[in-house]
Amino acid sequence: MASGASGEQPQRRAPAPAPEGPIGVVDIGSNSVRLVIYDRLVRSPLAVFNEKSLCAIGRNMVRTGVLDEEGSNAALAALARFQEVARSVGVVRLETFATAAVRDARNGAEFVARARNAIGTPVRILSGEDEARFAAEGVLAGIPEADGVVGDLGGGSLELAFVSQGQQSGGLTLPFGPLRLMDLSEGRPDRARAIVDAELEKLPGLERLRGKALYAVGGVWRNIARMHLENVQHPVQILHHYEIARDRAIDFTGLIAGLSRKSLESAAGVTRKRAEAIPYGAVVMERLLKVGRLDRVIISAFGVREGLLFSRLSEEERARDPLLSACEDMSRRLGRDPALGGILAQWTAPLFQSADKGFDRLRRAACHLADTGWRGHPDHRAELIYEEVLNAPFIGIDHPRRNQLALALFHRYGGSDDKREKRALRFIGEEAALRARSLGLAMRAGLVLAGPSPVVLQSSAVRLTPGALVLTLPRRHQALMAEASTKRFEILAEAFARSFRVELR
Repeated sequence: MASGASGEQPQRRAPAPAPEGPIGVVDIGSNSVRLVIYDRLVRSPLAVFNEKSLCAIGRNMVRTGVLDEEGSNAALAALARFQEVARSVGVVRLETFATAAVRDARNGAEFVARARNAIGTPVRILSGEDEARFAAEGVLAGIPEADGVVGDLGGGSLELAFVSQGQQSGGLTLPFGPLRLMDLSEGRPDRARAIVDAELEKLPGLERLRGKALYAVGGVWRNIARMHLENVQHPVQILHHYEIARDRAIDFTGLIAGLSRKSLESAAGVTRKRAEAIPYGAVVMERLLKVGRLDRVIISAFGVREGLLFSRLSEEERARDPLLSACEDMSRRLGRDPALGGILAQWTAPLFQSADKGFDRLRRAACHLADTGWRGHPDHRAELIYEEVLNAPFIGIDHPRRNQLALALFHRYGGSDDKREKRALRFIGEEAALRARSLGLAMRAGLVLAGPSPVVLQSSAVRLTPGALVLTLPRRHQALMAEASTKRFEILAEAFARSFRVELR
């Protein structure tokens, strides 16, 4: 309803209450059909089940105009399985959508009717603009500070949208997904380059891409990134937020586009069906970087599926910090006292008053994780928590910060593995590594003093003076300063190049 003469503004309709329980999303793409089940509808959803079937329903569509029969039958079988899996897991809401191949095929409506019977829910056909919008929403959900262009490469199309300052705009679709390019180029990646260039030259506002980051979404591009990550022996084996500089990305995609299918099949994690599409995905990335003059590629594990869920959240939930949200949730599930992380964050704050906002955020995240490793064997807690945090499904954090966070937790549990520290030092630099160590030692000292209860932390305080690290402690807790806790505070004080003293009150 339009606003009236009184000047009142129309109210945005509040989203429906979030369902209490697992929520599933089924994505019927041109190349693959996938089911992802998330624990619940929250700011940082945790995928509890993720399965795809490479059906290639969009194969040969340029020539035939219809969906591939063999691929369609495989997709319907996968959808029937997905319905059973969703029912057994107790999914309370299942959303199903289809993209370019179904949208463009002459028999798309017929397939949708069969797909609805197989999956047991309505099947929404997304427009190209919808795909671009939801892909951009997904990138912003996982990388809130994203500034550049989102490229979602499916089997039949490429969707583009601009993102900046938490907003997305300018969604459009281009007709060159790998399966379509295979048909148009008659199986020749060199001919595919000319096809992509011709389409890109028609793109209005192409100059807006210059100097921006490409946020890459889609399975083919993730495969290419995985191959690059392993090729350079990157220290963090996580694809989300993996970054490749422009020149390296152009060189690597040029190399991949020229590899034989047999060579690609030998690469780790590349299936036979995916191998035929990878050279064409590499061509699209290479030409987009060159013609658009983009300056780097950043991989996003979040895309249309997560964007769809993100759009369902309330404004309040959307505004939450995704990293802190995930760490708070991990603390509730694995820690011994859900209040401990927040109180430890307040307790450590005076020691890091000069830190920038990025490290302050990381410090708060670390404090929520500080008691999550207690179930591990005492001899191996430091190594276990380091690997768990380094490889956790966190969003809203880049790879250097992820490594710094893992290193802080490593020192919180008394880690002293020179090999791990040297590896982190090479990746994040000496200053960041030393700050992670100081944070880890601060958390360790506080939790050795207080144990897993926040009571003592709430009644004590630490601060830095020009010459000392000072612990203020109520007299009733004086007995807590035994040899073990005194030693931890002396080590912490040394990290700040200060002496240590206790003030009783």
